[in-house]
Amino acid sequence: MRTRRALLLGVAISLMGIGPQSIVAQDPGRMAQQQQQLHMQQMQQQLHQSMERMAGIQQRAQTMEREMAQLMERIHQNPELIARNAEQLRNQERLHSMAQATNDGAREMHRAMEQLRNMMGEPGAGDQEMQRDMERLRQHWDEMAGQMEEGLQIMERLQDRLQLQEHR
Repeated sequence: MRTRRALLLGVAISLMGIGPQSIVAQDPGRMAQQQQQLHMQQMQQQLHQSMERMAGIQQRAQTMEREMAQLMERIHQNPELIARNAEQLRNQERLHSMAQATNDGAREMHRAMEQLRNMMGEPGAGDQEMQRDMERLRQHWDEMAGQMEEGLQIMERLQDRLQLQEHR
């Protein structure tokens, strides 16, 4: 009789479309663990996007640095330009130094983001409070990336102005 009831219950459950996965999914502990894993995956994806953003900043800063070095080299090869544009040359050297610093900062930020990504990828990446802190850190770094992008845009405008002065 018991076997027959179990069989009927099994048939009834399968007819209702409730399989073993649904029963397991109703386990609150398992659901919380799945939600936590999903949240960590989303945080890792967002961190990956921030890392790509920081790599783009680094690339732009490297390009600016290289262009400024080439421009200063051309000016140094022409003594007349040096004498005529001493202040402009100093400003270009300063801008070159700023581009170098931005490049270095972006590289170090990218490294720090890699370390956070590694922490997030560890099995059992900490309790919920630790995960919230990691998320705050990721958000903070993303905001910093936005500020670095804005600073780089300003430096690019300065670079354009300095190059215009070279041809006057």
